[in-house]
Amino acid sequence: MSVKLLIELLEKHVKLHKGLLELANQKTEVLKKGDMEALSGIMKQEQKYIAAINQVERERMHVVEAMVNTAGKHEHERTLTTCIELVEESERSVLERLKDELSAVVSELKNINLLNQQLTQQSLQFVNMTLDMIMPQPQEVNYGIPNAATTPQYENSRSIFDSKA
Repeated sequence: MSVKLLIELLEKHVKLHKGLLELANQKTEVLKKGDMEALSGIMKQEQKYIAAINQVERERMHVVEAMVNTAGKHEHERTLTTCIELVEESERSVLERLKDELSAVVSELKNINLLNQQLTQQSLQFVNMTLDMIMPQPQEVNYGIPNAATTPQYENSRSIFDSKA
């Protein structure tokens, strides 16, 4: 019974990670376009996938623990590989296939997330560069020869917030 449950949980894992991979691909396109509303929507969907993956992972860990304890293995051997060694050949091939498929999806997801991180960093660098061009920083605000006759440069510059109290 627990082997079938483990297979079902691994299938859910693969399905959820594939959904997350699809969202990551969509996020890449949205980041390229700069559509912040769509990005926000994708991030909300990602949170739902992550919560579901965490729930399935907790269930999987419980099943693996039960299988390993039933077989009389030590606590530090509570891995999927240990479970694969404990089951019959027909179930072993299914578990190995699911393990390989999950590893491949997670690896691809990692690569796409790395690309998305780089795109996000580039966007932030562009925003910072644009802000620096629009609002140059005053030079030597705290250092220099004090001159009582002139006002400091930063007092004459405009602020982002141009309001009167």
